[in-house]
Amino acid sequence: MACETFVKEFQSENLSLHHENPSDFLRSQWPINQKLYVGCRIIVSLALIGWFLADIIYESETFYQDRTWTYAVYATNWSFFLLVITSVYQTVCSLVYTTKSSDNLDDRYFDRMPLSLKILWVLKNMSYNSAFIVTMSYWAFIIFLDHSKIFQTELSRLKHTLNSVYVISDVMISATPFRLLHMFYTVVLGSIYSLFNAIYFLNDGTILEGRHYAYNVLNWVKPTEAIVTCILCIVLAILSQTFLFLLYRLRLLIFSKVYFKEPALAPLDDFESEMSSIISDQPNYTLE
Repeated sequence: MACETFVKEFQSENLSLHHENPSDFLRSQWPINQKLYVGCRIIVSLALIGWFLADIIYESETFYQDRTWTYAVYATNWSFFLLVITSVYQTVCSLVYTTKSSDNLDDRYFDRMPLSLKILWVLKNMSYNSAFIVTMSYWAFIIFLDHSKIFQTELSRLKHTLNSVYVISDVMISATPFRLLHMFYTVVLGSIYSLFNAIYFLNDGTILEGRHYAYNVLNWVKPTEAIVTCILCIVLAILSQTFLFLLYRLRLLIFSKVYFKEPALAPLDDFESEMSSIISDQPNYTLE
């Protein structure tokens, strides 16, 4: 049952960074040539770097003038930077391990989960989760409640949308696993940003138009509203991690149905078995 799958996810060992098949972090879920996969990762990483630099230049010239460092005050840009770093780091890891293994990245290549891939796992959880938070926050609240010009441009709308499109695409292509309990890494990141934001503005920090807050929903002159916003962000982190987990399970389900014809191989657990029954050509809702 689906409920049992979620309950299993909350076992203490799922908070750790151990994974039985470390090569999953370096390859595609699908039967794609490894060199082609690495080549695509290089192109994507270069594109993200170019986009990030262009975004800094555009916003600096349009909004910040001689205060380029103001770019770092926004949570959106923290998330964007983290997404770029994660992509580049994953590309480097994939390139290095693929070269060292002579393209033979099977499950027997690693004796245990190396530190480099544990770092990658943490980065992917934080950057992908925060990307969803940024998108949901923008389209649900910021675009309607904050009329600052910086949030109303077409490029801003793209930045707050394409980040999640990229994340969904990568989750469905790569073989990286996701766990529900890893939401805590994003909560820690959000706590660090909230602390930075509060310290900056409570010490007379200013931003566009001389105002003492980056987002009007995170104005520390109104501490109750700011704290409520922080709590809502924690809720969004939980929802985002749940969505990442469901995308991951859906990817495994599709893979099992496409590449394994035997019924015994297709269901990965009760959750996939139930979903498999729902989407099959001749549904059978009786669970073993």
